[in-house]
Amino acid sequence: MISVLTVILVFIGLLLVKVSEWVPNTFGNIPFEQVLFHLMVPMEGTDTTFVSSFIEYCLPLPCIFSGILLLCCIIKDWKVSRDIRDGEFKHIRNNVLIIITSLSCLFVYVFGINDVIHAVGIDEYWNNVKHPSTIYENYYVNPENVKYTFPEQKRNLIYIFMESMETTYEDLEHGGAFEESRIPELTELADNNLTFSFGNNDNNLTFSFGNNDNNGFLVPSMSGWTVAAIVGQTSGVPLNIPIDGNDYISDKSFLPGTYSIGQILEKNGYQSELLIGSDAAFGGRKYYFEQHGNFKIVDYNSAIENGWIDKDYHVWWGYEDIKLFEYAKIELTNLASSGQPFNFNMLTADTHHIGGYPCSECEDLYGDRYSNVIRCSSKHVTELVQWIQEQPWYENTTIVLAGDHKSMDPDWFKDIEESGYNRKCYYAIVNSAAIPTTQNSRKITTYDLFPTTLASLGVTFNSDRLGLGTNLYTETPTLVEKLGFKKFDKELTRHSNYYDMYILYGKKKE
Repeated sequence: MISVLTVILVFIGLLLVKVSEWVPNTFGNIPFEQVLFHLMVPMEGTDTTFVSSFIEYCLPLPCIFSGILLLCCIIKDWKVSRDIRDGEFKHIRNNVLIIITSLSCLFVYVFGINDVIHAVGIDEYWNNVKHPSTIYENYYVNPENVKYTFPEQKRNLIYIFMESMETTYEDLEHGGAFEESRIPELTELADNNLTFSFGNNDNNLTFSFGNNDNNGFLVPSMSGWTVAAIVGQTSGVPLNIPIDGNDYISDKSFLPGTYSIGQILEKNGYQSELLIGSDAAFGGRKYYFEQHGNFKIVDYNSAIENGWIDKDYHVWWGYEDIKLFEYAKIELTNLASSGQPFNFNMLTADTHHIGGYPCSECEDLYGDRYSNVIRCSSKHVTELVQWIQEQPWYENTTIVLAGDHKSMDPDWFKDIEESGYNRKCYYAIVNSAAIPTTQNSRKITTYDLFPTTLASLGVTFNSDRLGLGTNLYTETPTLVEKLGFKKFDKELTRHSNYYDMYILYGKKKE
């Protein structure tokens, strides 16, 4: 019995040691909330390369070492049994051996636990729980309590969430980290549209949409993965995960206290749709969009039902972005023909780490796969925007382009981060119905996109802030401009009684 327990403890300890290495090597410096979230939500459609990576990296050493240890224990137990049978049992020798083995396996076990605690941020998570924040009491504006006024002719919204799309990929001239831009098409698109970056503009009194420096937006810790990014950009709040997260992540309840742009537009007669090339159930995305705006979900499973792809077709997460953009044209044409204003959201996937997913049109321009995939995505997104601009309904349509979060590929960004470069996500608004009241370049975070998107549709509202986000068309400082990013981010990672009560579980204020 002791031998079996010893082997089990050693296996678990070594596995934890390898996991503590695999997590940061694969996903970078992620918060424990992100790990916790993905342990509690549906994982349908997960890219199998991550499963393979886990198996290949984490299991061999624990399995081999534990196997050898098990064999040694079997031999030892056999010898002990023989000694007892022959009346030659060496009590002291065997007792010492048992003690040494037990202490060794305990050391390995404790060492493994300690490594995991630090690697996935459990220690920091616990510290944040013990020291709650009051940021919501001080700054949060409940969007449900705000009055919205829509223009007589309501504008369509097309919102493109771009997987891991950063301004980092731009060239040095445009504030990026590369001599040669990986996204020249998106850079040009930003130059000719609105990014709330005016550092290189002349100081005239006339507003200019063009600029040569897309500052992008900063990504707080609690919005650093896709579902959290979507929640942040559309509801103005982070996705904080409690230990009992299963109580709220379900097909019946997903952040019931949030009031999103999807709900605002639905209440004002919009039809809403989400188009993605993966299974919408992954990460609870389906729950969020259905409960916050009654979105029609068109995902990987829908593509099979529609006959777009064969029932046995599956690559990476579902199907490639090159197909996604063609299906977007079909869905947009159908939405526009209804005569009803629409809110169309789509999410790309090819630029997901590790190394991205090259399609048949990806060229080898840079010598590394991830760069090539990023460039390919830049071309495809821009081509879709150009197609939209050619449609008869474009004049009354606003397009928002936003990276969901920073890439989690730690190796590809190692030299960039070591140089001190401050990575940000790409952001641009095409055909906005509003004009900023200031030409000052703005410091932006994920949450500011929520009220700003609404304002870009020509909607006015009696608050400069929604959720924790600020309407960038106003002169009101964003919270990161007011508090600084480090302080703002720290406050968001801390536990909040307000968030738990009113946003997480949706309790109404009396």
